Amino acid sequence: MKLIVSRYERSQCLSLELPAGRMLKVGELIEAGGERVRITAIDSRKGRAFAAPAGEVRAVWGVSESMPLRIKYSVHIAGRTVSGTLETSRSRIFRVGERVVTPQHVFIISTIKTRGGVLRKGSAPAGEVVRLYGRL
Repeated sequence: MKLIVSRYERSQCLSLELPAGRMLKVGELIEAGGERVRITAIDSRKGRAFAAPAGEVRAVWGVSESMPLRIKYSVHIAGRTVSGTLETSRSRIFRVGERVVTPQHVFIISTIKTRGGVLRKGSAPAGEVVRLYGRL
């Protein structure tokens, strides 16, 4: 089957061989070409699927977990909002109130937008963070 691996702005098409009965699920980690890939989408014979046996899968899309994670942020500075991207370890935990230093900005996290919602207190692992919001 075809495996499309995203690495930031570039993607690579690989061939993936798995036993026909092996179930694949969105969110699962697989090994391909010597790197770990997290499955983000599955195209089966019946269309897009959350899970499917490998024998029914036409293509799998995934994101390389071998590279640092990129997280977008927005910071409110003197009446305007600036944005940027920071690279971080996938194991990092972000906390509301934490001071973040990037090459362009230094800010305090005020809100964390995650895949599951918005946090105005507490923490979230980097892999769940969609965007950080901050202030000086």
